[in-house]
Amino acid sequence: MTAIGHKIATASLWSVGGKLIARLIDFFSLLLLARLLTPEDFGLVAIAVSILVIVETVLELPLTQALLRHETLTDDLLDTAFTLSLIRGGIIAALLLSLAWPVAYFYDEPRLLPLMATLSLAPAMRSLVSPRMVVFMRAFDFKREFAIDLMVKLASLIAAVGVAATTRSYWGLAIGSVTGPCLALVASYVFAPMRPRLGLREWQSFRDIIGWNSVSQVLMSFNWQLDRLLLPRFTGLSALGAFSVADSIAGIPHQVFVGPLLRPLIAGFARVDEGQKRILAYLKATHAVTLAAAPVLMILTVLAEPMLRVAVGDQWTFAAPVFQGLCIVSILTLPSAIMPPLAMVLDQTRLVALRMFVEFALRVPITVLLVVKFGLEGAVAARSIGVAVAYLTSLLIVRRLIGVAIWVQLATFLRALLPGVPMLMFLFMVQPWLSDLPAGLGLLFAVGSSGIAALALFWLAALAFWHVSERPSGLEWIVIQKIEAGRQRLTGMTEQSS
Repeated sequence: MTAIGHKIATASLWSVGGKLIARLIDFFSLLLLARLLTPEDFGLVAIAVSILVIVETVLELPLTQALLRHETLTDDLLDTAFTLSLIRGGIIAALLLSLAWPVAYFYDEPRLLPLMATLSLAPAMRSLVSPRMVVFMRAFDFKREFAIDLMVKLASLIAAVGVAATTRSYWGLAIGSVTGPCLALVASYVFAPMRPRLGLREWQSFRDIIGWNSVSQVLMSFNWQLDRLLLPRFTGLSALGAFSVADSIAGIPHQVFVGPLLRPLIAGFARVDEGQKRILAYLKATHAVTLAAAPVLMILTVLAEPMLRVAVGDQWTFAAPVFQGLCIVSILTLPSAIMPPLAMVLDQTRLVALRMFVEFALRVPITVLLVVKFGLEGAVAARSIGVAVAYLTSLLIVRRLIGVAIWVQLATFLRALLPGVPMLMFLFMVQPWLSDLPAGLGLLFAVGSSGIAALALFWLAALAFWHVSERPSGLEWIVIQKIEAGRQRLTGMTEQSS
């Protein structure tokens, strides 16, 4: 493995490790809150959060990616990034405040007024984070981000659960959402101190990447939030709450494995300038992301009903079919997630916007039609169609960008899913037994041990396939290296003690 490849692998492990622990804390917080609050509480907050996500995504600025493209980080570059971020945060907060009354009127929910006003603090705090944190990303050093993630998630958990347990109201969810960004802001200046100054001297360095990215973000935000906006209007707050909780759990593997990997991948793609090496790097990234996240999503899909019973209680089990559908959708999103970083590094962000537009043009009318007619099931079906269209478009774009044949891209994705066949056979065998077990510690132990056994079976199959495939460099190679390093350390400790 090359020096750059080793750095990317190490950075990815730190990034994924931090996000894994952070998402586990999020998951634990979700379990506690689901037992303290009702589906209606989650549905109410989901409306406000959906508006926040749309506004934030529409106004998203890829400032970190723009800074990564520069060999030298000058004070003017950092000041410009800080100023742009500050402007963005102020606009987002103002928009949320101005939208609070119309949204509350549209849904006939006066509680949305103070809720949206409170949530507007979160983007304001995120906009003030130290842009100098990018220095560590350039050096493939994600240890500080690891620490920040842990501190932020623990603080959010304590705040959210504390308020929910005391008040038994949706305000626990809102306070938890604001606490994390406040702590992240302070921590960023502890780890990456700088004296922020206002200025736009290096605006030209950000103009191109911001322009096309803004188009992509507008389309993406409506693609992924439209169903949440429609559901409470045509079903109810409880249905939206169930959809929101199921979507949050189904999205954890993507947030743990895919999101954290994209940043080191962007840095890695930027260092690779030879065509064939870039193709190999892209295919390895697709394989690694799928291999890491797909088995968890497969387990969640098959064991959806017993997992919901043991995790959040019987009042949420009606959401099991929705949960299964959203997990399958998440599996289909894995291979297309690598295309945007590649296009960004190659200064082809307009192609990302093109993919989003194609998905948007098909997804919006289908989502409206299916949600109005079929409710929750229609929302899941619409997402499935949109993701399939997005993947097909991504295949065509990658072929144009670096010349990888569509069948090669598909083969790479399917090869990463192949170890899931024996795992799925095992899961389908144990699923009826788990569904018949009563809720309690016995079910918790049975679900946990079945999930661990399924993961072990997947990785045994993956390593077996890797071995007969002449051991190509990739995620399997990294896993073998880490196992060998651990074995050597354990042997050394045993010899020293004897």
